[in-house]
Amino acid sequence: MWEFDGVSLSGSFDWVLPPSKSHIIRWLALCSQGQKDVRISFSGVPGEDSISMARCLMSMGSEIDFSEDNWIICGKKDGLFIPDHDLQCGNSGTTANVISAMSACLDGTAIIDGDDSLRRRKSQGLCEALIDLGCDVSNYSIPRRISGKICLDKATLDWRETSQGASAMVLASPNLESNISLSLRGSPVSLGYWELTKEICSKSGIEINTEKGILSLGPWEVNAPTEISVYGEQSLSPMGTLFSRLHDVEIRTNRTEDIRGLGLAIRKMESGQKVLNLKDASDIITPSAAIMALGSGGKITGCSHARGKESDRISKTVQMLGEFGLRTQESDDGIIIPGNQSISCPENPVETYSDHRMAMTAMILASKVGGTIEGPECVNATDSRFVEQLEEICG
Repeated sequence: MWEFDGVSLSGSFDWVLPPSKSHIIRWLALCSQGQKDVRISFSGVPGEDSISMARCLMSMGSEIDFSEDNWIICGKKDGLFIPDHDLQCGNSGTTANVISAMSACLDGTAIIDGDDSLRRRKSQGLCEALIDLGCDVSNYSIPRRISGKICLDKATLDWRETSQGASAMVLASPNLESNISLSLRGSPVSLGYWELTKEICSKSGIEINTEKGILSLGPWEVNAPTEISVYGEQSLSPMGTLFSRLHDVEIRTNRTEDIRGLGLAIRKMESGQKVLNLKDASDIITPSAAIMALGSGGKITGCSHARGKESDRISKTVQMLGEFGLRTQESDDGIIIPGNQSISCPENPVETYSDHRMAMTAMILASKVGGTIEGPECVNATDSRFVEQLEEICG
């Protein structure tokens, strides 16, 4: 439990965003398959999702040296292997997907597991593609056993609910034994993260293209830069915006790298756009809904896939905001939000469903009016200093 009485603030404050887990996880995956040392530098403290990825790769034979402001992935000529114990992915769905795809390119049987929240999520598109490619996959959810590495050359990959399956296959492709062809089914979501995967691959020695809905992959040599800088987690910047508007204070944030679709959605939300399509930015639905309720209101659309995150972020956002007196209504693909509302202190402890973005939003709201928040530790998935920073600012 996290209990807070609520405060009134004035002035300006530093709001430090943690380093982007999306960047760190992708760089770790590729650099662990390369043969030269690579330094990943950052400001702040990486969240537990990034650490889960690093630990999985170390279990698979990667050597990573940890320092306060950088991690060094040591080049390994012997390659990766599947360990004789479970690969624990914590709360990170991205890690579970990428490690599953990487395991499918190696000899042996891998067991992918994680915490209770991760066990409730499924990776059907990726798992069906791996089965098409000749792997034995025990379960769409975890714990998941993967054995019999990729031996066929064609598969269908459904990316209508998430582009993570495609990213996972691309990040695992340096260890493929031969060329494969993936037929991409449906219209993709979260395209900015897919573009990020392609950008990081481009900087590491290969151009990834899809022509006529076909993703062609084959083995390749990773040649990443020896020095990489990772900036702040852009998907968490709406948390600072919510805090600023709730308390009517100025905040100063560190630099972020713009992710296509996500950055545009954040700017539209900040400008007060009435209809906010989050097809490529479903991660920001919870703080955005709170900001719109406090402001001029509007409608969030295009993110039915947000129901498959750490929680059903559509229905659970409506429930959580309701605890603070904010009235919203869920739709099939988003939330309808009346504007010019005021928040009140919740009468009961606020459930956050092991969802770090839900917990962060609830704790920011409670910083103004008070409240008791359940499961605050889940915020460590992306920002291990979130609670400490919030308490420092609020005194």
